[in-house]
Amino acid sequence: MFAPHADKVLDMDLDVLLGPGGTRRAQVEGQVAAAMRRHGLAVHLVVLCHGHDGARFETTVRLCRALERLRHTPGVDLVVSYQGGPAPAGLTAPLDSGVPVLAGHPLLVEAVSGAPVPGSGKTEHLLSCLASLLRDGGDPERRFVVFLDNDYLVYDRENVFALYAPWALGFATGEVPCVDPRFAGVSFAKGGSLRLAVAPDVAKPVGERTWGFADLLDAALARCVPQAPTVGERLPAGFVPTRDALLQTLGPAQFAELESAVEQITKSGGRSSRALSLWLSSRRDHLVEHWLSRFSFLLHGDQGATLAAWAAMELAPGYGLEISFLINALFRPGMHTGRIVNALTLPHAHLPKDEGDNFAMGVEMFTLVQHLLHGMTSRGPEDQAASAPEPVPKRRWVHQSPTKLGYKPVELTWAVPRVPALYPAVTALTTGGAS
Repeated sequence: MFAPHADKVLDMDLDVLLGPGGTRRAQVEGQVAAAMRRHGLAVHLVVLCHGHDGARFETTVRLCRALERLRHTPGVDLVVSYQGGPAPAGLTAPLDSGVPVLAGHPLLVEAVSGAPVPGSGKTEHLLSCLASLLRDGGDPERRFVVFLDNDYLVYDRENVFALYAPWALGFATGEVPCVDPRFAGVSFAKGGSLRLAVAPDVAKPVGERTWGFADLLDAALARCVPQAPTVGERLPAGFVPTRDALLQTLGPAQFAELESAVEQITKSGGRSSRALSLWLSSRRDHLVEHWLSRFSFLLHGDQGATLAAWAAMELAPGYGLEISFLINALFRPGMHTGRIVNALTLPHAHLPKDEGDNFAMGVEMFTLVQHLLHGMTSRGPEDQAASAPEPVPKRRWVHQSPTKLGYKPVELTWAVPRVPALYPAVTALTTGGAS
């Protein structure tokens, strides 16, 4: 395995992309639009939705409204993809008419083995979307596909813009140079914004769109410092509230007041991802772990790449999607020349997860990572049987789960990780019946 070149990963925050506090936002948005016109580029923003959870239908609709400005940009398409049969009316009815819903994806089958790809799961959903996009035709090198989670409570459109703008700004041909040399050669983007867990009584925004981070800041001040003016009243119109820009604009005293207020209604999220980052950092003398440790939030569910790159990737199910995406982008032959943006954007918050499930998922995630890092995944049933770990009898054990008042014992069942193999590249899959 070869080592990626030194500038393979580009750490980029919103102050770098848009100027401090967004002072260059209009200029950069114009440059991106011009580059897309000049090169005939297209961006596909795909919000992945599944199941019949009304709460997630609501967050999907709000997210699409929060991204409305982006979908009105020429060359940018925003769609909702639904997995699980015809899209329910609870999802389609409240969506704005300009947001199409893709549903009834054909089932995929491995061309060589004939094995069907399961009809449920995020990776499986993503593969179905990629197959549909490839059937549309067009130059896959000039199409950039961003997949987004649908369960956000706090999320900003700048976070999405930061995933595809560097690709457009860095796109060049032999005849036409790129707009911004800092982003030359970008083919991949990984979302890396901080995840916050928001107090349940705060995490129910009322309105038509997903809260932005500035809305969360206002809610924190209203709860903890009710006499203080809102953040919006103290900042310029269109301000992008990055940490550095807030400190520079508000000054140390008001910044400390705001930080204290946010700490009272949130806590750090992404515990599994933070634990994974610690483990990888402890193994930085290993090639793969060294490069993966460069990314700020490995398990953030938003990532993008050219359609050509997506189509060549071999992706893993479950938590393996994000890890295998990066391993492909870093080490897969043919992709080693494309640079990866680690997008350090505004903090976000998801719908909460069950604590017991979170621990079980963490166990599965670490088992999966070891499979991926040490080559224990495989394609065919014969190789899979040879490389899989020895089966263990089903058993239960007690996990001491932390609560506000101390530990409580939670009985868990040992689960065989759902990570037996990587899926073939989507170009090696054929379509069957409808899912």
